[in-house]
Amino acid sequence: MGALPDMDRWQAGSLTVLYVLVISLAITVVVNRHHARQLFVDMQQLEKERDALNATWSRLTLEYSTRLNQIYVERNAKRELGMQKPSADNIRIVRE
Repeated sequence: MGALPDMDRWQAGSLTVLYVLVISLAITVVVNRHHARQLFVDMQQLEKERDALNATWSRLTLEYSTRLNQIYVERNAKRELGMQKPSADNIRIVRE
């Protein structure tokens, strides 16, 4: 008879430990999922920023190449054709 109460205590203790472990694991899963969702939102925000920066980089690269082209054309016009920018006295405004 003395062994049965010890067995009941062991089973009750085991069940209590298992219950605590299951609850702890459930809380850990919830916390990890929440953290994963936060990281996903952060990643989406960073991707938006990356896309905006890429668009700005493309625009600036195009502007840079356009300005280089203007300098090239102006330099060649002066060198090869002897052209110069007109002075203020030589500028005429034509209105239709």
